[in-house]
Amino acid sequence: MAGVLVSVALVGAFAVTGGMKGGRSTDGLLYQASGLHPDGEMLAISGQTVTCEEYLFWLGMVCDNVTASMPDVDWSAAVTGDGMTFAEYAKTDAVEAAKQHAVVRAWAQQAGVALSDASTLELDAQRQQYVAYYGSEEAYLQQLALMGISEEAYDRILEDQYLYRDLYQAFCTPGSSLYADDATLTDYAAQLGYMGAYVLKLTGENAETMANDLLERWQAAEDKEKEYALICEELQQTADGIVTLTAVEDDALSDAMSALEIGGMTAVIDPYGEGTSFVVLRTEPDLSAVAETYFDVLWNQKMEEATVVTNSKLYDGVDVGTFYEKLTQLRQDMMAEMDGGAQTDDDQTGGPQSDSADDSADSAADDPQPAA
Repeated sequence: MAGVLVSVALVGAFAVTGGMKGGRSTDGLLYQASGLHPDGEMLAISGQTVTCEEYLFWLGMVCDNVTASMPDVDWSAAVTGDGMTFAEYAKTDAVEAAKQHAVVRAWAQQAGVALSDASTLELDAQRQQYVAYYGSEEAYLQQLALMGISEEAYDRILEDQYLYRDLYQAFCTPGSSLYADDATLTDYAAQLGYMGAYVLKLTGENAETMANDLLERWQAAEDKEKEYALICEELQQTADGIVTLTAVEDDALSDAMSALEIGGMTAVIDPYGEGTSFVVLRTEPDLSAVAETYFDVLWNQKMEEATVVTNSKLYDGVDVGTFYEKLTQLRQDMMAEMDGGAQTDDDQTGGPQSDSADDSADSAADDPQPAA
């Protein structure tokens, strides 16, 4: 069961409203399986609209994951001790997936961050990889049709992944408008007990002797950073620069580092009984590394504070078991039609029957997503 339950808790304020649009579009398998218009407004999360198409796409994905582990799942059966059913779990987890993407969009909009040119190029390249994987543009679009999602909606979901990365990079780049000021990062680092250090790692029979000799040499050097780089070159080690880490309780190396003042140095001889010794120069934490973890903190905070507003009429009307049963049958029918079309084309051209159509259908049945 642990392999099935990825996320059952929907965090954030959950409100309902009847003023959201029901939509008009009737395209795609998701509409046929649910009766909900793809352009209908299912959710509003942190001010971002989530359409029925996007929500049902995530719901279908959650159902795929559940049935992959439990093919004969009873959607009305309880999955948690508090009585949550598999159906309720699926609906809740689909909201959580949509929520992650909506929060990315909302944060980027608030911060004035748009998809970078580099990310746009990578998206284009990724699409071409999908097309090459499935053999043609038509075959790729057929895979999207099997998922029931339009190319526009699917592209938006992919864009969110790159937009998240662009947000992260902007936040972690000194000088960026999103980069937190040094005082904020220093305070955050102090709260979490972050330490900075240059570290030399020495192994072999002479590790202890080398550690003591290098400590003496390093202490005598006026330019500690330059000397560190020279020693790394001589030892044929990568000069990683300042390592930023948190203190670990009852860890000999961590304890030795914690005991140092900023600028202090020590040799830590075989702290783990494995023949490895270390020479350490304590520094202030690398704030750019601190910014990376601070981004994660803010991301989790935004997820927790996100408001989720549902179109209760549409959301409450989704019967997961009925929806997924219809969606599964519609996918099978579409794949059979695709296979039939491939057979007809071979007959008309006089060419040999290819295994590729059957392989494509089997692949879609196992994993109806375009392969990354």
